[in-house]
Amino acid sequence: MAAHLAIASPRVRTDVVEVSEFPELAQRYNVYAVPKTVVNDAYEIVGALPERQFVEAVLRGAEGQETEGEGSDIAGETTPVEPDG
Repeated sequence: MAAHLAIASPRVRTDVVEVSEFPELAQRYNVYAVPKTVVNDAYEIVGALPERQFVEAVLRGAEGQETEGEGSDIAGETTPVEPDG
C-alpha cells in the first residue's frame, strides 16, 4: 500500500525490501513480521491495515505522534524505532 501512496504523491517515497536478501536491513529495523512500514526512519507500523487506517497511521508517524495502545504488536500502532546501539 505504501507504493500506492508514492504514486499518488510526489512527497512520498517508498522502498520495498526483501529481508531475506538484505538481512542487515532486517536487523537494523528489527523486522520480525511483515508487512512493516518505517516512516522517516523514526516510526514503524507493523501489520496489514485497511487503506484508510494505514494512511492515518503513516500521517501520525510523519507528524511524530505515537498511537495509543499497549505493545508494538498492535496492528497499525506507530512506535519509535530504536537504533541498534
